[in-house]
Amino acid sequence: MRGAAARRVLLFNNLLAAVSNGAWYVMSPFIPLYLGAIGASAPVIGTVLGLAGIVPLLVAIPAGAVADQHGPAGMAGWSVIAYAAAGTVLALLHSVWAVTLAYTLLGAANIGFAVAAQGVVASVSPPRDRLANFGYYSLWSSGGAVVGPIIGGAVAGQFGYIAAFVFAGALMVPSFVFVSGLRAVTPPARPVVSLANAFELVGPILRRRGIPAVLLISFMVVAGQTLQQSFYPIYLSRVGLSRTLIGVVFAAISLSSMLVRSLLTPGHERFGTTGLVLVATGLAALSLGITPWLRSFWLLAGAGALMGAGTGLVFPLTMNLMTAPIPPEYRGVAFGLRQAVQRLATVVSPIAFGAVIAADGLGAGFVTGALVLIAAMPIIALVSEGVRVTGTKRP
Repeated sequence: MRGAAARRVLLFNNLLAAVSNGAWYVMSPFIPLYLGAIGASAPVIGTVLGLAGIVPLLVAIPAGAVADQHGPAGMAGWSVIAYAAAGTVLALLHSVWAVTLAYTLLGAANIGFAVAAQGVVASVSPPRDRLANFGYYSLWSSGGAVVGPIIGGAVAGQFGYIAAFVFAGALMVPSFVFVSGLRAVTPPARPVVSLANAFELVGPILRRRGIPAVLLISFMVVAGQTLQQSFYPIYLSRVGLSRTLIGVVFAAISLSSMLVRSLLTPGHERFGTTGLVLVATGLAALSLGITPWLRSFWLLAGAGALMGAGTGLVFPLTMNLMTAPIPPEYRGVAFGLRQAVQRLATVVSPIAFGAVIAADGLGAGFVTGALVLIAAMPIIALVSEGVRVTGTKRP
């Protein structure tokens, strides 16, 4: 696929990323607060957020296989339906178990969105444009993450959490139009991947040069990001920020992730893959480490933005690194494997750090997360040597 047709598909893909990520951020920053409002303790909140990642972890590789076998549009369509269902559950059923179910649906849908969208970028982009197009995709996704928490905070502050959940579900209506635009990306005439053999491909994928390093980097950064997403809203609420300001803080995180995309290519040219990944990991560690000493809105927004900058650099890099050594006919499984590793981090992180927080308080949890990322940096530097990024067109 070339020219105008490819650009049209990428536009629909980016629009879907923006709307779906916006809907996620209308809901997700307020789910920990909603759990607290209905009586859940910090360990319970951490357990709910962690356990809700188990199903997405299990479905990630099969989702990639379905995308390889049947194309990305169907996977994206089912994800839209799951998002709408999650919003409905949150709106109608008010219990810890209902939140767990809804958050599980959201997590599974996120897998479908990610595998489908990243597969689209990899399929329609020539190698020289691939890193740039992953940057554009991440830019649009971050745009949704900027607008989403502001809207969610305003709606939750004015009308309550349930109204925010309903609004997020309603955002799925126009998403069906964007999904239809992905139908131009067709599956192979004779697909080599199916649900039956998806897990058999994991071993060959892991033996590809650089793939284990990419997965380790993804795991560590997502673990830090999940710690922030799980407990930052609670910390912000405890220091006196309103629901609206909490939404603005999360928007600042996403805005930082969005703005840093312009530094992706020049940063890679200057620091190389290893250097840029270490810079990103260091920013994430600094974000967590300074949080317990901050109380004002502006300083907390700035600390959060450091995490956004770190993830804004790492995620497009790891997407592209997963693409280069993998044959096109099973890139969906490869992206599913990356998603599975990231979901493993979302399961482990809130449970582990929730235990630390229960024992020693929120501040200790953030400092522990920073120390874990710092300790991982020498290992990341060692395993990422020799990993290469293809595609140099500036995003």
